[in-house]
Amino acid sequence: MGMSAGQARLLSITGRLTDNELRSQIITNSKLRLASKSSDASSEYMDALSSEQLMFSSYDANGAKSYDSLTAGTMLTFGELKNQYSLVNSSGQIMVSGSDIKKYVAANSMAEFLYSYGVEKVDNPKFSEKLTDIYGSSFEELFDVDAYEADTSKPNAYKYIWDNTINKITKTGIGTLEGILAKNSADITEDDAGQFSSIVDGWNNAINGTNGTGGLEAIVGLGGSEALTGSFGAYINKLLDLPKVTFPNKDDSQFKDVSGNSELAQKFDLASKKCYQNATGPLKSAGCYIHVLAHLLDLKQSDLNSSGDVSDSWGQTYTTTTGNGTIDTNGEINGSAINSNNQSAAMAEVSEYICNPANDCMAAYDETDTTKVDSSELDKLLSNFKFVDGKKTLKTFKEKVIDLYYVVENRSSLGIAYDDLIPYLDQFQTDMSTTLNSKFNEERYLAAVDDWKNAMQTWLKQVQNCKEEYVKDLENIPSQYVPDENDSKYQWYKNLWYRMGGIDETQSDKSGNNFKELDENLMNNSEWLQFALEHGVLTLEQVTFSENGSNTYPNIGYYDWKSIAYTSASDISSQEDEVAIARAEVKYQNAMREIQNEDKKFDQDLKKLDTEHSALQTEYESVKSVIDKNVERSFKAFS
Repeated sequence: MGMSAGQARLLSITGRLTDNELRSQIITNSKLRLASKSSDASSEYMDALSSEQLMFSSYDANGAKSYDSLTAGTMLTFGELKNQYSLVNSSGQIMVSGSDIKKYVAANSMAEFLYSYGVEKVDNPKFSEKLTDIYGSSFEELFDVDAYEADTSKPNAYKYIWDNTINKITKTGIGTLEGILAKNSADITEDDAGQFSSIVDGWNNAINGTNGTGGLEAIVGLGGSEALTGSFGAYINKLLDLPKVTFPNKDDSQFKDVSGNSELAQKFDLASKKCYQNATGPLKSAGCYIHVLAHLLDLKQSDLNSSGDVSDSWGQTYTTTTGNGTIDTNGEINGSAINSNNQSAAMAEVSEYICNPANDCMAAYDETDTTKVDSSELDKLLSNFKFVDGKKTLKTFKEKVIDLYYVVENRSSLGIAYDDLIPYLDQFQTDMSTTLNSKFNEERYLAAVDDWKNAMQTWLKQVQNCKEEYVKDLENIPSQYVPDENDSKYQWYKNLWYRMGGIDETQSDKSGNNFKELDENLMNNSEWLQFALEHGVLTLEQVTFSENGSNTYPNIGYYDWKSIAYTSASDISSQEDEVAIARAEVKYQNAMREIQNEDKKFDQDLKKLDTEHSALQTEYESVKSVIDKNVERSFKAFS
């Protein structure tokens, strides 16, 4: 029984010894791992000691050089003495801030883009040069531009002058004239031709004013057309320079061919001869010529009886073209020499011809006629012209007969002696013969209309050409102010404008093909930028002087954007990364302190295990000795 208990005790001690040995081995292995951790911490620290940081150098206004950590912010921000760089991604887009993008997209021109960065405005010499070409050297004295530009409803004074004055004045009129000239020559009337003078006179009044008032002076401060030069003056002066070409008159003798064998002319001459001789010869009988005139007023062959006579009561009442007198032909045919000589039938044929509107029979055109609206009643009655709504118009032959009839019958009250009246009777006879003997030459007339039409078309084409030249000049007026090229920011932001997609000074590609926004959180992150450059995520471009300009950005001037390795950039350098070294040193010291503390603890644990192991070993030896003695006594007892 005692022996069994000793063996159990021995087994327990043996198990504890084995456990102690295992724990000791584990602690020993842990100490070995601490050595590895110490090596890793040391290696990381050594790496930090050899690390470098990219730096960007720049100069202040005094020329002093300074260094900053390389970030997108330090590189891309304007500086008077800085070289200009851009960061370019793999798609060829430059990385810019959100603020740059907003300014670029909002700008309608390069000038606006530069102004948004504080580039000053200065007077543009090309502005004055162009205005001189358009309005002449005295354009600044002609109107107040600033007054118009101050009004937001009229932001462009020069465009306003066109849209709201000249263009508005002429638009309808030019359309009307073009419509007239689009007609066939045979369809153009004297009234059509008259519109040319009427419309141009209206333009003249609207532009130059009436009696020194109105016109351009009142509208935009411009003087009269005589004060205008340049393309604007050329247009205005051509607009008012209507060709001095008279529209042909159908009744002009140049369009009448004398046949010499007119049957009606012969009948009139024979039928009127006796009465005409009695009126203008020694007898001087005014009543005789009234018989001639009476026969010419609406007498028709159907009014004659079988004997060729007319009743005593035949006649009608007529009013003169002036509207101030009337005549009555009752009884003036029967009993006349014409009627008694059986010539009334011949005169009836003549009357039917000259009183028929279809024959377009007009009084002879008299180029020397000087009758006016305010001329005397007698002058108007004896003239071949009448006045309709103030317009001088040729009388018909019927109207001429009525007026002459009235003068012969009322010569005393009109204040004309009979002898002074006789030349008018002579002229009437001649005009009747010419009219009845003449044949209208339409071909010659239409040729004259064509000449007039060509002259007007040439003039209107010249007007249109001058207008187009003026409008073209208006569209190409440069800005009154331009960015100051002497401003240190000028070239920097001009370069940026073209790199972001500027095509010229007024056009730009805002699609984003050439730029991409850089996250603001990365703008000042030096580690990110260094990583991006070292691993090719981003590359550099630098603005360099180019005597021949740039093929990619032809309007940029004597500069160009060129790709450059960041290691070749003169403004980028590297130095020990003191921050990284300090950070690694702290980490290393903390790691070593932790390792040392753990190592001490492991040593303490091993020492405890050694003490415990020694005690167990002693106990083991003691128990084993007792067991051995018990075994020995047992063998002796049974031997």
